[in-house]
Amino acid sequence: MIICKKRRRRSRAFHARQNKIMKTKNSFKKYGLRKIGHCLIACLFFLPILGGCGAASNETTASGTASQANISQKNIKPGNSPIPDEATDISPGSKKRGKISLSKDKKTIFVQGWLETHELTNRKTAKATKIVFRKDAGILVDGDILDFCLPPLQYAPLVKEIKVEEGNPFLYEKDGMLIQRAGADFDFEYTTDRETLILCVPCKKGKIRIPEGVQDIYSSAFWGCSDITSVFLPSSLNNIGNAAFGGMKSCKNIHPPKNSKEYISINGVLYYYSNSNSVLIAYPAGKTDKIFNNAPKNTDFISAGAFLEATHLQEVYLPSGMEKIDDGAFGGCKNLRKVIVKNKKKINEVSAQAFWGCPKLKERVKDKYER
Repeated sequence: MIICKKRRRRSRAFHARQNKIMKTKNSFKKYGLRKIGHCLIACLFFLPILGGCGAASNETTASGTASQANISQKNIKPGNSPIPDEATDISPGSKKRGKISLSKDKKTIFVQGWLETHELTNRKTAKATKIVFRKDAGILVDGDILDFCLPPLQYAPLVKEIKVEEGNPFLYEKDGMLIQRAGADFDFEYTTDRETLILCVPCKKGKIRIPEGVQDIYSSAFWGCSDITSVFLPSSLNNIGNAAFGGMKSCKNIHPPKNSKEYISINGVLYYYSNSNSVLIAYPAGKTDKIFNNAPKNTDFISAGAFLEATHLQEVYLPSGMEKIDDGAFGGCKNLRKVIVKNKKKINEVSAQAFWGCPKLKERVKDKYER
């Protein structure tokens, strides 16, 4: 009996200690979580104030030359930007940026304010057949028009009409082509120095003549125009952006400007001559030749997107003077099996992305850094 009583007393003492410990733990959890909650509320309260102070500071130093909102330099992936109900600020101290919206039947895209070309459409615009640029609409043209970019209307392949509202000082439309006037000035970084053809409607058909007065053709401007059969360039032409005529699956000829000494066309393939060397700018994707081997001997550079989606090509033989092959030069050439320099030498530079989308490629030219 004594042993049992001692055990009972020990058991009660043990449970008493355990209860005390559990009360302490529960109290810690209760008041600890309460303190954490207070800290979070304080953070949420003060962060907007601090952010407002930063925005106010930036606003006092920002230049007042922009006619519209400042655009963030952060790249937005095509198709991932939703259609906003209201304009959205995207940088401290900025005014409101541009936006797109859709009509109720989703057949018309409305563009307001300044946007980059890849922001003109998204996955919600697939049924659109018309795009309207408001009076204040403008395109943020990068100073380096040679940058490789995706098709401007890649998520609106059914668009066949462009309308620019009367009174727009920056843009105008001509035969299904959107052109931005020289001098269109958003800010010090985005200024259109020359008359620039921005894009063409994807449903354009047959032969096209780029209007006289156009000086620059923006990168990827005609990419996706699958029913254009030939292109005539204006005598006013100055620069052509990368992949400007890429993926034109029915096009067989690109005609150079009349009396041009810089731009020439050989069998429909467009070249640019400079300092006794030539650059291969565009190989029309509608050409049905399986072998290409007649580039001029002085051709030393293939520009980005030059052979883009030329699906008939199987073999390409480049001249021995070749020095560089740029990004996506042979992108999407699904049946391409061989690309080599005639003397099989290595060249100075071959872009790592030069042959994307070429699943059948077995033999290709390498640069001097590759094994």
